[in-house]
Amino acid sequence: MYKLIILFRTPKDIGKFEEDWSHKFVPFADAMPGVLRVEISTFEQDLTMPLIFYKTHELYFASRAALDEALNSDAGKQAGKALQKMAQGGYQLLLADVLEEDRQREGVDGVAKISSTDETD
Repeated sequence: MYKLIILFRTPKDIGKFEEDWSHKFVPFADAMPGVLRVEISTFEQDLTMPLIFYKTHELYFASRAALDEALNSDAGKQAGKALQKMAQGGYQLLLADVLEEDRQREGVDGVAKISSTDETD
C-alpha cells in the first residue's frame, strides 16, 4: 500500500484556509481514482519544537502505480492546481510505502494479548 501525504504549514488565516481546502481542493482529491482510504488530521502539538504544521491530508492507494495513476488523472491534475493556488507553497508532498498492522484483530475477542509479567518465573 502507498500513500500520498500532504503536510500543510500553519496558515495565516485558518478560516480562509479551511474554506479553500474544503471547497477548492477536497472535491478534486475525493474524485481521484483508486483512493482506498483518506485520513485527515489537525495537529494540536509538536512535542519536540514549536508547531509549524497545521493539518495533514493522507490518501491511500493499493500500489505506487495506482497512486501515480491518480495523480495523473484529470481529477489529480485539478487537485494539484487547486493545492498550488490555495496553499501557495505552504505545504509538503510526501510519498510513503505503508506497512500496516491491525493489532485489534490479534488475540482473543479482537484484543491484542500483552503480558505484563515474565511467564517463565
